Amino acid sequence: MEYWKPRRYNLEEEYSDIPLSPTQLDGVMTCPPINREDSVEDKSSEDKLFPSPRNLETAAAERSILYNLKALNRNEPTYKLEAFEKNYLVVFNQENIEGHDPRRGTEKDVEALEHTFGKYGFEVQVHKDLTKAEILEELRVFREKDFTDYGCVAVAVLTHGTFGGLLRAKDKQYNETDIIHHFKTHDKPTLITKPKLLIIQACRGTRPIRGVFALQSATTIQRDLDEELDPYTLPIESDMLVFHSSYMGNPSHRDEVHGSWFIQTLCREIDRLSPMVDFESIMTEVKRAVAIDMEHEVRNRATGDIDINKQMPVLSSTLIRKLYLKQYRDSAPSLSLCDGEVNINRNEVLDGPAPETPLLPQFGPCQCFLVHFDYLRQCLGHLVEENPDDEIAQTFLELCESYEDDTKFNAPKEIMVRRISQYLEKKVPDIEHLKYLYLYKNQ
Repeated sequence: MEYWKPRRYNLEEEYSDIPLSPTQLDGVMTCPPINREDSVEDKSSEDKLFPSPRNLETAAAERSILYNLKALNRNEPTYKLEAFEKNYLVVFNQENIEGHDPRRGTEKDVEALEHTFGKYGFEVQVHKDLTKAEILEELRVFREKDFTDYGCVAVAVLTHGTFGGLLRAKDKQYNETDIIHHFKTHDKPTLITKPKLLIIQACRGTRPIRGVFALQSATTIQRDLDEELDPYTLPIESDMLVFHSSYMGNPSHRDEVHGSWFIQTLCREIDRLSPMVDFESIMTEVKRAVAIDMEHEVRNRATGDIDINKQMPVLSSTLIRKLYLKQYRDSAPSLSLCDGEVNINRNEVLDGPAPETPLLPQFGPCQCFLVHFDYLRQCLGHLVEENPDDEIAQTFLELCESYEDDTKFNAPKEIMVRRISQYLEKKVPDIEHLKYLYLYKNQ
């Protein structure tokens, strides 16, 4: 099926029946110098964001303290979104900005975000054309919200931007660090161990990215687990992911009819790859698709030649676990230890030789292939759903579903996981995203 196959994404082919409108840049801001009285570097703002120890003692006496009763244990390999009924996404959409033409096409980005993230239990709250004061007020509300029952929180900003992380509200500039500070967990316990995503569709400067050809013809251009519940510490900056639409100092592109390159590609790749592929791997696909498939031709007024403008999204992450976008009560991803990995209890201390009499029961051969069998059976289900003409995958799936949950089927299950893994590995050149699957390699 189309969703499994890597392909060149071309707006002209996708919307051949609609005349394409000009591609716009998000956004060279022609505004007066920043009023430092309104700057995010204002001292009073910093005092609110980072109170002194003396003020913390006073504040603690004045308000009750929340605790994250659903924090993940220290050895949890994923963020377990399948254990939470809901997630949270705030969208700041600036279509009309004082001193600028309307950001036409941004409503398509909002629709794409609502559709894609809504499928995974995100409560999507959209704010349109807010002033700086209104944005800071919404961030204050966000800051005070109890996120105990939420699995993931995210903020998407669709606006004009420029150097130094400056973003544009309806009336004034503010800095992306205003949002990042509200993600830090030093005084927000209910955000501890939860993934916090910041997605920014905005220019980061005015320098265009010129396209270069990786393979250029000499003449013509061709286009075609034991849980540990003991407390542990984390940096306040952990569990964040910031995804910019463009490289520092470069602009971002937005089609006035179909939306921006970045947000449209982001939502398309999430729709195509979730929930089998983790979020950061999907972001790699987004970066690759925008970098390779998207381009905008402009005439160089100095030389008269046609320049090819490109765009390079940038990901900054402090996520310390795998993030899978899943609905409530979906099956958890299989990340069991295999292929010689050993689960070490870091709290175990052995002084001297181990006793001759074993303290733990002795187990037989490794049975991890049973977990892999269930995992690959789910993967086959997705593959057959997207590729109904794949008769071999269909046969594998039917055989898997015929095996009962009994030890007498263990031997054929082990053979089956090897055969399925070999088959899927051979399919990677045709369906490249299969490379993200955890294939069984034990011999």
